Amino acid sequence: MIDSTTHTGSSGGRLFGKVYDTLGIWIWLIVFAFLFSLLNDRFLLFLNIRNILRQASPMGIMACGMTMVIITGGIDLSVGSVVSMTSAVLGVVFRESGNMGLAIAAGMAVGLGGGISNGLLVGRLALPPFIATFGTMSAGAGLAYAFTDTSIGGFPAWFEWLGNGMIRRMPIPFFMLLAVAAVFYLILTHRRLGRHLLALGGNEGAARMAGMNLPRLKLFVYTANGLLASFCGVILCARIRSSYPGIGQDIEMEVIAAAVIGGASMVGGQGRIFGAVGGAIFVCMIQNIFNLLGVYPFMQKVITGILIAVAVFANELRARRDLPPGASE
Repeated sequence: MIDSTTHTGSSGGRLFGKVYDTLGIWIWLIVFAFLFSLLNDRFLLFLNIRNILRQASPMGIMACGMTMVIITGGIDLSVGSVVSMTSAVLGVVFRESGNMGLAIAAGMAVGLGGGISNGLLVGRLALPPFIATFGTMSAGAGLAYAFTDTSIGGFPAWFEWLGNGMIRRMPIPFFMLLAVAAVFYLILTHRRLGRHLLALGGNEGAARMAGMNLPRLKLFVYTANGLLASFCGVILCARIRSSYPGIGQDIEMEVIAAAVIGGASMVGGQGRIFGAVGGAIFVCMIQNIFNLLGVYPFMQKVITGILIAVAVFANELRARRDLPPGASE
């Protein structure tokens, strides 16, 4: 016989767990925003909040793609190099041709090629995602500086507007983030493709037995992730009004942190798109309060690493909590 009190408590605990999984990062955003406002009275000013959203938008876009990759049980370390190489290619093509449209297309081709390469290495050749994307990360970082080792500017005003313009006093990249997040949310929650990605990350063997085309699924997520990284490279070039081959250095760790803090499980099978958006805002909030307080930049990297470790540990605890009694891990 099952004790009703225990059962009720378990149900209540699972209900709380579901609510926390859905809204947890947004609850923490409110809590930390309040705490940060006590540390600095400028933190909650509208101009500062808008600045945080502008900074978080490219990271949030990449975190959406990274969440899809992590859901499948993978990882993509190459996104920072893709951003850098996109910036370098965009700048060189614009300098040589004077055509901004062609430069953007060339930059986006970097992400397309990098994503397809990662997808084939992981999906077709069955290389571990860490090894495959570490290789493309190293190659991309070197190629970015091979294209150019200097900043290139002189972009047209309409292009710079994409990174610095406003619509109703809100930054344009923020609306781009909302659009990307909405599309990926619909894919993950309302399309068969999303269910297949979750199944792949939950149990790859069972997904293969069910007849799913695993190489194609992996090719999709890595290609999409590469394209989003290039898209963000374009946005960052527009925001700083120039291209620079080191613009994406170390950004992959911040993107992974945003995805994991937002609820993506590093073992696969779990992830939340709007949670990733919240994770990106959270990471940028940390960086912003450090800047307001005058803390040294290297401490931001320390905190990012700690956030990744804590988020992974919390996800592991949550996964163990959700296991039914007597189930093996």
